Amino acid sequence: MRLERNYNKHWDDKFNSRDWGKYPPEDLVRFMGRNFKSYPRDNISVLEVGCGPGANIWYLHREGYRVAGIDGSSAAIEKAGLRVTIENAGINNIEPDLRVGDFPGLPWEDNRFDVVVDIFSIYANTAEIIDKTLDEVYRVLKPGGRFYSKVWGLKTTGFGQGKELEIHTFDQIPIGPCYDMGVSHFFDKEEIKRRFGRFQIDAIDTIIRSDSIINSEIEEILCQFTKSADI
Repeated sequence: MRLERNYNKHWDDKFNSRDWGKYPPEDLVRFMGRNFKSYPRDNISVLEVGCGPGANIWYLHREGYRVAGIDGSSAAIEKAGLRVTIENAGINNIEPDLRVGDFPGLPWEDNRFDVVVDIFSIYANTAEIIDKTLDEVYRVLKPGGRFYSKVWGLKTTGFGQGKELEIHTFDQIPIGPCYDMGVSHFFDKEEIKRRFGRFQIDAIDTIIRSDSIINSEIEEILCQFTKSADI
């Protein structure tokens, strides 16, 4: 999400008008459980890029992690902070670091986080912005840190429709999960291997399912990466 006035207003309007999901996806819960169940959670720092109104921030904070989040929408950050303050009171006394900001210029120092999470957020940009964002994710991750990213695949309804901005990137998509969501980039595994190549690739998994409510086929690509410890 870019800090452009009209683009951020688009997301402010979305977060103010929709009742977004309140709970984290099962795959994120599984990723955190598998990788960090034996660690003291207050020693693990987690950044979510594109945290929205805070479903994942709420979960991660509630589980005891040190949590940070960034979104281009001030409305989303306000909702996320309010939810954590009200619902997690007395559970985790470490205040989350939530900021309105620009993905290609993350406002944290180098080697800050143990984990970075992206759940359908980085995709909402052009390839140039995605690449700059990935550079920033790499920069703020500690050596040996983990990166979990979830993006749309080419088999998702809506791919190839609307206004084509560049290869695999569309706007004004008329159907599918990216309908009325603005700029959307769709991936295949070969592009993920190339574009995320600065990281060590641990896993690229695919879920293909139907959604009868929106009459769509959906391809979710679940990616796990590590920043090399040998830097």
